[in-house]
Amino acid sequence: MRFKVAVIGAGGIGSNLLRILAPTLSQSILADKLGGIELTIFDSDIVEQNNLYHQGYTVSDIGKYKVDALVESLRLFESSIICFTPINYDVSESTNLDRFNLVIVCVDSPLARVITHSRCSIWLDLRCRGDNFIALDYNAADDVIKSLTNLKQKAGSCQFEDAIETGNIQFGNAAAAVFGSQWITQHFRIVLGEKNALHPKIRSESITFGTLNRYL
Repeated sequence: MRFKVAVIGAGGIGSNLLRILAPTLSQSILADKLGGIELTIFDSDIVEQNNLYHQGYTVSDIGKYKVDALVESLRLFESSIICFTPINYDVSESTNLDRFNLVIVCVDSPLARVITHSRCSIWLDLRCRGDNFIALDYNAADDVIKSLTNLKQKAGSCQFEDAIETGNIQFGNAAAAVFGSQWITQHFRIVLGEKNALHPKIRSESITFGTLNRYL
């Protein structure tokens, strides 16, 4: 039976995360040992011009659903042990996330976070703003999760206002994607019972200022 992973969000974090992971997993013995990996990506957004500068999309992708454009770019890595399924709607209360072995939140949606945290036993939550990123996972203490997650939070872009117009594009999204890729790889090793496999510790970091906070 395939190991099923849900990636919620195909924007700044999710698109970069999958572009890092796909070529690695396609050549990895981990995917084979897991019986194959099925990655399902949720996102209702359409590719726009301002997505091209930090999300890896191209001019020819404009007007397409992000999930469709992203999966098109990943098809060459598909095989008998890895596949990608695009879902062009957002996660909601009615979404059946229980069918996944692992859920990765890569979208700035308080609702998606709350649903994932409350319904999924194994999850990773990646967030960014500017050059800062936050990584939480299911191992975090309840008070830490609750202090950083509530439905009153406002959703927003990973880039600051006018970042693209002024050229001040920042890469907290890429840092979050790198962290997530490492975390996921180590999680697969943990599932397989491999020696010395260890999740990276949850954290909040700035590329410019370093570690902002680290919850142990």
